[in-house]
Amino acid sequence: MKLHGRDDDIKLLRSKLRELTKKKDGDEEDAAKNHVGEMILVSGTSGTGKSALIHKGLGNHAAKSGYIFASGKFNAKLLKPLSAFSDAMTRLAKYITTENNKMGELSSGGPSMSTIIRNKIQNEFDEEDAEQLRRILPGCAELLGLGPRRPSLFCPSSYADKVALFRSAPQLGSAKRRLRVSLTLAGKESIARMHYAVRRLLKIICSQLKGVVLLIDDLQWSDAATLDLLKSIVLDGEIPRLLIVGAYREDEVLDHHPLAFHIRELEQMNVTITKIRIGNLSVDYAIPLVAEALGMDDDDSKVKSLAETIHKKTEGNPFFMLMFLRSLYDEKLLQYNFGVMKWTWDEDAVNSKIVTENVASVLVDKMSRLQEETQRMLMVASCLGSNFRKSAVVEVMKNISRSEMRSSMRSVSSTAATMGSSSLLSSDLTNSSAVRSFSCTAAIIRSSSESLLSLDLTSSSAERAYASSIEEFEGEGLCEVDDEECHFMHDQIQSAAFELISPDQRDSFRGRIGRILLQSLPSEELEASLFEVVSLLNCAATNITDEERDELAELNLKAGVKASENAAFDTAKVYFKAGHEVLGSRGWEGDYSTMLDLCSDGANACFLTGDFVSMNDLIEEVLSKDIDTKEKYRVSEIKVKSLLTVGKANEAINAALDFRRQLGLPAPQKKAASKFTITREYIR
Repeated sequence: MKLHGRDDDIKLLRSKLRELTKKKDGDEEDAAKNHVGEMILVSGTSGTGKSALIHKGLGNHAAKSGYIFASGKFNAKLLKPLSAFSDAMTRLAKYITTENNKMGELSSGGPSMSTIIRNKIQNEFDEEDAEQLRRILPGCAELLGLGPRRPSLFCPSSYADKVALFRSAPQLGSAKRRLRVSLTLAGKESIARMHYAVRRLLKIICSQLKGVVLLIDDLQWSDAATLDLLKSIVLDGEIPRLLIVGAYREDEVLDHHPLAFHIRELEQMNVTITKIRIGNLSVDYAIPLVAEALGMDDDDSKVKSLAETIHKKTEGNPFFMLMFLRSLYDEKLLQYNFGVMKWTWDEDAVNSKIVTENVASVLVDKMSRLQEETQRMLMVASCLGSNFRKSAVVEVMKNISRSEMRSSMRSVSSTAATMGSSSLLSSDLTNSSAVRSFSCTAAIIRSSSESLLSLDLTSSSAERAYASSIEEFEGEGLCEVDDEECHFMHDQIQSAAFELISPDQRDSFRGRIGRILLQSLPSEELEASLFEVVSLLNCAATNITDEERDELAELNLKAGVKASENAAFDTAKVYFKAGHEVLGSRGWEGDYSTMLDLCSDGANACFLTGDFVSMNDLIEEVLSKDIDTKEKYRVSEIKVKSLLTVGKANEAINAALDFRRQLGLPAPQKKAASKFTITREYIR
């Protein structure tokens, strides 16, 4: 499918792709000394087709030219660190281990490229580094030479056992606590080590391939850990034949946005950033777009007239134009005439059609025409993120009754009436995706008997209904299905599906989904989906029992620790805070080990992210409690380190000496002359 009006941008992207292989291998070392790297950033207001441009200019061309193109996309609704980068690396690893293996099998002799890369990686990394990489890049486990994951804390079959095992984990002894202290307090070092490991991994992979393009989409929703990692990669000029591409909505990235700060910082470091900004289409390009969507000649006067009308009503926004065409079809103002084998329409009716003010109302109206079972599945899928697994949706559907689903649905009229804040021009579905959605309707008209996808489900009536619903997902252009994996064609479609849920039921509905997944998913899948499951459970944290609060606090602690191990301390801070709020003051009653860990780890995450106000609040909360003084060691050390960080050496000395007295330890024989001396004495 042609991207109209983007020829110059496509040429620029492809020229950058060709530059990847211009340098000879022997020149790479010299090149690394002279420049730090480069990247491409594609921006524009939503709806202009940024992702489509990148896929057309780089993705399609890369495959034909022997390059590897891998992409990942951020999700606004779920809090998962490094998610888009991890997804991109998973796709890269999958290509290497499958496609290159196939090519190796067809060759006359010698190891495949996959084997070569895997051997080099396994020779480069020791077990500890490989484990760290698997934590942040689980999709690269095979390349790292790691077997099945060790059983996680979610391994037991019953939910009660899962929680009991996790609850016992903090009590396994002081050795484990000391290990976690060393891991988290060395935050800056762990970040640097993680960055270095990822760069080494990329260097090995890219040095064996013709070229690699990594697209990180929707950077406006990126977490801080990803932005820092991307900066580290781009600044490393020794990774050969790697092109980093980012896409973001410029209207959501203002001067104070973290992404804007990172862009300015990279430019100050002399990083070459190729910026491509795209806007709406002119009427000259709107005409061929409409003609292609309808399969008609763009010289046809009626097509020109229709395109001009649509352009005027939509301001040339590509997605809105296709949505407008689809709404004409849904309202039977645009129909396929089998007699003449082409589309026909009533020009007066089209001219008089009022353009709705928001895209969501159009999408919700479209969804209301689907089967009721499909609408329910859309509700569930919308809570799982932009990417979801069919098995997860089906599992939830099996455990939620029809009456419960109906009570959670809202009427279509009220949905559309309250969605005016989402501008129709704020959608960012790509041109090609929208055209594919509209063209799919024509395909259904021509061949309604053709199956759109094949599902490996049992023959029960319930699962046949689920299969039919997922088929309708794809048939209506709402999502794309690749075997078990599905993803919404655009976040606006996901948002519209979410709006099908009654506002007063959304939090409880998401919490219900989270609990079903916690109880039913296999242990490995549950461990991999920890952030998503805990995010869902946190939505319903207000209306749960005390026992459920204890369980949820422990899960937030686990998520926070996992984020810290991934050097994503901003994300870790959010989970520690959520667990702290779930327990409240009752967290210090009885067994307070979870609350102590939430405060201590939370204070450390706040320290490492520069949130000193929240850090001090957590530290003082622990110090004020009537608990064993030794259990206050962790927050006391954080307090001393934070005072040293902000240049308050005398206060750090006094705090350290005071804590030594509380422990019953004598003061140093000689008064400490420097912050380094007192820190050494204090830690000892």
